[in-house]
Amino acid sequence: MRERYVCLTFDTLAARVGSTPAGAYGPSDDDWAGALRDAVAASSVGRTTTPDAVRPHLDLPWHHPDRMHADRRGEDWWRHHESAFADALAAVDVPRRQADAVARGVREAYLDPTAWAAVEDANTALDRLSGAGWKPVVYLNGPPEVETLLATVGLDDRVHEAFTSALTGYELPHARAFETVEDALGDCRLWFAGRDPAGAAGALDLGIPGIVVAPDADAALPPGARSVATLDGVADLLDGN
Repeated sequence: MRERYVCLTFDTLAARVGSTPAGAYGPSDDDWAGALRDAVAASSVGRTTTPDAVRPHLDLPWHHPDRMHADRRGEDWWRHHESAFADALAAVDVPRRQADAVARGVREAYLDPTAWAAVEDANTALDRLSGAGWKPVVYLNGPPEVETLLATVGLDDRVHEAFTSALTGYELPHARAFETVEDALGDCRLWFAGRDPAGAAGALDLGIPGIVVAPDADAALPPGARSVATLDGVADLLDGN
């Protein structure tokens, strides 16, 4: 029998609790908006901002998933994105020279281990999936440190393999992001689960069953997608499949 895998987006498993309550799902890009807020607070610019103020001004790679990019490791990824962080800060009236300096501190703020927590049912859901014969893998649209973040929230030993767009060169829902996972896993049965309906649509376009993890019952679903309210619902849905 072929191995069975479920590819979960990182934001279904964990949240940066500086802007989102621990164990809860926040708005898209809340992790980044919170990190910029914290980087400003840790700086000497004498200003404050909020995630709600910063979030609309962020321009990050997953906002343009049709674009392939080179893989970028460690410092290289962060340096490449400092201008986007600085642009967002300048848009909320941090003077440009100071915004450039604060942007260099976003990495430390974002990766601060005290700022992250697993969502409430992550541990039990991953254990249930493994117990039912499903191997969880994770995909992060973001920096290279996906394994560090999984370890920070205590989920690294529950995940079979972790992927990040910083190293694959593709942001979900780009087809090559899914194909990169399939290439790495080999011949297998694969399901996908994520918070963004576009991710499920991208999976379905490739014949991969897609699940949307949507606490909001009114969330729009792409044709053929399944919907669950919590991560534990993914385990319920795949139990027996």
